[in-house]
Amino acid sequence: MENYLDITLSVNPGFYEGKTLDISVDIEPVIGRLGYGNEELTFKDKYTPSLNDKLYFLKGVNIPRVKMKNLATDYKIKTVRDISEATHIFGSTSSLDKISDVNWKYSIATSDFKLFLEEGGKNYIDSYNMGKLTTALEFYENTHIISDYNSIVNIIHSTKLPFQTSILQNRSSSERFTAIDDDMKDVFVFIQGKDLYDESSLLLHLNGDDAIEIDAEMYASLCEMFDSSDRDNWTLAMEIMANSHYDKSLLYLELLFCDYSNKICDVKSKNHVNFKSLTSFLNKSYQFNTDIDCIMNTLKKHNKFTKENLDIILRSKGNKIQDRGNTTYFQVKTITVVPEVLDIMNENYEFTVVEEHVFKNKEEMIEEEIVPEIIETQIQDESTDYYAF
Repeated sequence: MENYLDITLSVNPGFYEGKTLDISVDIEPVIGRLGYGNEELTFKDKYTPSLNDKLYFLKGVNIPRVKMKNLATDYKIKTVRDISEATHIFGSTSSLDKISDVNWKYSIATSDFKLFLEEGGKNYIDSYNMGKLTTALEFYENTHIISDYNSIVNIIHSTKLPFQTSILQNRSSSERFTAIDDDMKDVFVFIQGKDLYDESSLLLHLNGDDAIEIDAEMYASLCEMFDSSDRDNWTLAMEIMANSHYDKSLLYLELLFCDYSNKICDVKSKNHVNFKSLTSFLNKSYQFNTDIDCIMNTLKKHNKFTKENLDIILRSKGNKIQDRGNTTYFQVKTITVVPEVLDIMNENYEFTVVEEHVFKNKEEMIEEEIVPEIIETQIQDESTDYYAF
């Protein structure tokens, strides 16, 4: 994000009917970005509650305030509305979208705009507006200003002006412009360089250690609820999911979304703040559809690449890999033939598609930036980005 001047020019209505040119000016400082840039906000994944923490929530955070009572009781933690009082600031992947707006703007080099003024534009702008422009441009450091179609195309690059300009050939096209909302500019400026925490790092602590863990047995029960024709059972299953221990239940939560996303989308309680907290934690704010790679992405984010978890996934979804072949995380390592052929051959047969993996040491992984957050805590033979079978 950069500081821009959004300069709008307009001419008196009668100019194109032969009246004398008179240019009026509107200037607005904006914080924004031209084009399709990368996400501007980055968040830490781990938060440890401490006594008397003060929490500030950016827009886009789905935190059930009623569940904050446990932290308030145990740690005297409270939320604040003044960001300057906060000890910890929480956001989400949707926070930037919630504090900004997207429209289409034209850009022009600041040097070209100044040249336009020098070559005659200033002669048709009154002293008050010219004073505003001079003041705004005096310490302006951006190489470009932004404006609208009328200002850039119909005025600055117009051949109907009563003076000649040498920048006509530099006409630009409109571009996507993401601008921070006016009422959020101070907040956006304040958080620059500050540590920001992902809402998921707080959600881990809200349900408490006594929250139910969705294990294999509970997963089977929830599947029965979703398989039922009674929609009340679906609602109850979603309530159990929302109030479970997210960390301990992570894999089975993802499997439930994988199998029942259509039914979950069809229940009103998906919009309840408790369930929205779960979807935010699992990064499913925009869509609930979940495939094998989505599950693996979540395990990777939360450092849960283990042989046990991969075995559970493959017992449940291995047939999909057999049907469709490789995914981002899984490779088919060997191929055999059906038992009938084996009987005819009178021997076992196995064709190797992927050779045995040669493991990198810790230093090599760091140099290649392979799953850097996992390296420090889990370098095991069975922990790898690919699970072959």
